Amino acid sequence: MINKTAIVTGSGRGIGRETAILLCRIIGIRCDVSNSFKVEHLVKSTIDTFKSIDILINNAGIVYIKKLIDTSEDEWDKTIDINLKGSFLCTKAVLPFMIKNKSGVIINVSSGAGKTGFPDISAYCASKFGMIGLTESVAWEVANHNIRVMAICPGEVDTKMQQSVDLDYYKKNKNNMLQPITVAEKITEMIFKESQYHNGQSVEIG
Repeated sequence: MINKTAIVTGSGRGIGRETAILLCRIIGIRCDVSNSFKVEHLVKSTIDTFKSIDILINNAGIVYIKKLIDTSEDEWDKTIDINLKGSFLCTKAVLPFMIKNKSGVIINVSSGAGKTGFPDISAYCASKFGMIGLTESVAWEVANHNIRVMAICPGEVDTKMQQSVDLDYYKKNKNNMLQPITVAEKITEMIFKESQYHNGQSVEIG
């Protein structure tokens, strides 16, 4: 896959930044992935500049550290909007171009918290579980168009988001956490090593 075009959401830091660097990002566009108008602008700008979209990495995400009973409706909505709705909007926007080209790869960055529920991050867990369901469903829908849709489920990663979850815990355990570059390398492997990673697959790394 030489000279392919990729969109990596949430590429300002962490996993997204390392993935964008590995994929040789050229331009940066600010985008609220929960806003359909802005997502459409992002995709149009990409098409206008590069003429195609071959890879989508749905990585943008937020987390609130709250027990469910203390989570506000606004916090719940923001988590679902960015983590899950954002993946829906970006996927919906790029699929027509991938279907037309009969080619494409979409990677949804879920989490170990998309496989197992953890206390105090119920909204986050719900959004990441949802990403896996979205992955499997869309994978079936586009299988006949030579498009692969997969999810990656990292364990604890040494990022600013992880620090925000529990700073004391982070300081004690950061040496045992995945590095963002390790996850990014796995993502690029999933993209380019087609024989090893099949459509609809959720890959755990930790």
